[in-house]
Amino acid sequence: MKTYLFALFIMAMPCLLLSQSPKPEVKLKAIHCVKTNFKNLKDGEIIHKNYTFKDGKLLSIKTSDVIQSFFYNPKELLDMTVKERVGSNWKEVINYTYNNNDQLIKFTKKYEEGGELVTKTVTISYEGSRVKVTTKKSTNHQIVLDDIEYVVENGIIVRRSTRDRNQQIVKKVEYLYFKENPIRHKDLLGDKQIKNFTFDDKNSVNALLVQNIFGTHYKVIVPIISWHEEEFEFESIGNNNVLNFSSTSVDVVGKTRKYKYNAANFPVSCSLIESNGIVKTEISYSYE
Repeated sequence: MKTYLFALFIMAMPCLLLSQSPKPEVKLKAIHCVKTNFKNLKDGEIIHKNYTFKDGKLLSIKTSDVIQSFFYNPKELLDMTVKERVGSNWKEVINYTYNNNDQLIKFTKKYEEGGELVTKTVTISYEGSRVKVTTKKSTNHQIVLDDIEYVVENGIIVRRSTRDRNQQIVKKVEYLYFKENPIRHKDLLGDKQIKNFTFDDKNSVNALLVQNIFGTHYKVIVPIISWHEEEFEFESIGNNNVLNFSSTSVDVVGKTRKYKYNAANFPVSCSLIESNGIVKTEISYSYE
């Protein structure tokens, strides 16, 4: 009987190994964006934006006159970005600091404001399910510009509260998810705006990008950083790709996206149209 069972196990081994073998890793190679703004020109003002990668990690973002370079620490987490304008001395430098658990604990941004060099420091602390984030500027270290508290459940941010200088909550936002996609930002206190998002059922190219930048804790880091760094959007933490965005605020412009996909179900192209019809963006993605 033992011999018979052993023989069955040996026969099943190739199938077991095949089923447990990892899927080929998908890595981004390049992203190219062409944004056309028809607001002031009949034919539209065209802006090209190119993203370059190495081993799936973002190396640079280039437009016609600005380049932003990305640098990583020994743990392959984003360490610093440097943004420079061609033919100018203008520069913007951002540094990222992490604790031993690879959680982001500090974000500093050095830039020019009114002809003066300014450093904005965002300090992040973790207390159980709560993440406290404070922002100060070098122009006045005594004043807290932002006093924010996030609530994290099951590894994702579900609430965001803003306090004034008297420690009174003046704004509260609830984040709702469906299949790990952030489908709604609902203001519970403040201007009562509701932002709605719909997603496809394919693999997210933006999640692939930010996960390779911030590592294990990207689903907490990206929503926090999205308030300070325009290249990272809250919705990029979703498992799928954003299709539509709308808001109850009349001042916010909705957006619609249409994708084409490759055999691995990642986008190879995206057509983005703002609901007012003024701005259209064509995006292409290539992978290793």
